[in-house]
Amino acid sequence: MVKKLLSLLFCGVFLTGLCPAAAFAEESVKTLEPGQMDFRHADTDRQGDGWYWDANGVTLTLENFQYALSESATEDAAAIYLPKDAYVQIEGDNNILETNSHRSNAFHCAGSVNFYGDGSLSIFLSDSSCHAIHVVEGPLLIDDEVEIAVETHGYLVYLENAKGDHPLISIQDKAKLRFKTKEHENNNILLIKKANTKTYSSWLSYAAERDSFDLDYTNLVAKTVQTEPTEAPSAPVEEEKTPEVNEYRIVIGDANIRKNGTISYTADVVPYLNQDGYTMLPLRALLMVSNPEQQINWNNNTKQASTFVDNKLVTVVSGEPTYTKETEKIALRTPAETVNGRLFVSLRDWMDIMEIDVSQLDWDAATKTVTLTY
Repeated sequence: MVKKLLSLLFCGVFLTGLCPAAAFAEESVKTLEPGQMDFRHADTDRQGDGWYWDANGVTLTLENFQYALSESATEDAAAIYLPKDAYVQIEGDNNILETNSHRSNAFHCAGSVNFYGDGSLSIFLSDSSCHAIHVVEGPLLIDDEVEIAVETHGYLVYLENAKGDHPLISIQDKAKLRFKTKEHENNNILLIKKANTKTYSSWLSYAAERDSFDLDYTNLVAKTVQTEPTEAPSAPVEEEKTPEVNEYRIVIGDANIRKNGTISYTADVVPYLNQDGYTMLPLRALLMVSNPEQQINWNNNTKQASTFVDNKLVTVVSGEPTYTKETEKIALRTPAETVNGRLFVSLRDWMDIMEIDVSQLDWDAATKTVTLTY
């Protein structure tokens, strides 16, 4: 009798491992009716079980979100519709989105979209006609520590009307897009439809690596630059090296930041002049240009960003007139501001934080161009 019970228990555990969604999620997954989460024209805050829409911040937050799109959905429908320049914040590890209708996608984005947060989202799609993320023009940015796992035979990303020469699909920081390796072998990673140009390589900014814990899966992660090791010289050469000096150009209203004449980073929000006339740029974009390896910790609840400069902890809070370096409070020229979920600091304040002399900055009022030699 005991052996029989153990055998049944083993079978139950084995089947649960094979079908985790069926075993645990079937009872908790709620039905999502067509159009229920269409935010393309939503100008007021909305919320439901496991989700909240911030109309002012154009941000959809998912936490304990477990829904399946109703099978009554028509073809070419989507579970979630987002407007242009939207944000999706994913929190917690208990988020599930399923579509069961033919040609029903998980997300449809009318323009640029940014997935971020420190949680995970599992997307289950019914057949090869379904896509996880459909984006018009782009860019699509997945950053922070968010993890999106997709179970599908279709495309992970369906990018429509791609154009330009800057990254349109980008994965940064510790973010991860996970899928079955065999689908990668079938090239079912992304689809670029109705492209106006053929510069595909410049549109993709990520690296693919086999999952170290489960070789059946591949992770798309941030791209890293590999450098070949060089042999040490046989004898030390006492030669004074000239510090590398780069020229950065930032144009108000242009998301591209150029380093030595070449676009080195494209922000998902554009620089602007605040009411005091200061050039405001997203802190993450500034650090991605000057030091791409530098990490920034962002607390969305307190609107506080922290990072290390010369091994000293620097903290900037949105709306505060000062920033903190270690324990010292230092006055800002103009308070930091939060726009579309991004913390902006003035270029002059960033130079103070990084201890860059003001003589290295030039402003062209006619073209609204900042040139920084650094």
